Amino acid sequence: MTTDMWAVLIAVIFIHMIAFLIIGFQVINLLEEIAFPSDDPIMTSTLDGFTDIDEEEGLNIDPNHGHDLDHIAEVEKEIEEEETAFVTVNQLRRMKKDELIGLCDSMGLDTDGTKNDLVDRISKNQ
Repeated sequence: MTTDMWAVLIAVIFIHMIAFLIIGFQVINLLEEIAFPSDDPIMTSTLDGFTDIDEEEGLNIDPNHGHDLDHIAEVEKEIEEEETAFVTVNQLRRMKKDELIGLCDSMGLDTDGTKNDLVDRISKNQ
């Protein structure tokens, strides 16, 4: 191949690369416009009128996790109540005395007496 042919080949490759970059750039812009339209009011609007959750009054927010601590305490209390509710007498009799004492304590009942006394006390106050 002569020098002129190499020059033409390099020029054609260079023109091809430039055209490829221009077309690629236009395709990217087209895809971006399809995905995020510039005239879409949702995409171009500001967030005026919205308040950050930290600015709301009356909430006890955990600074590390952003959770409402009062709500968490309420849910934990409900879970505890559900766990202590609906215990059958047979289930109570299978429990150890220490577990029955803890259950009586959580229900606000007297913790003195024998295991049978505790079982009767819990079953009557459910």
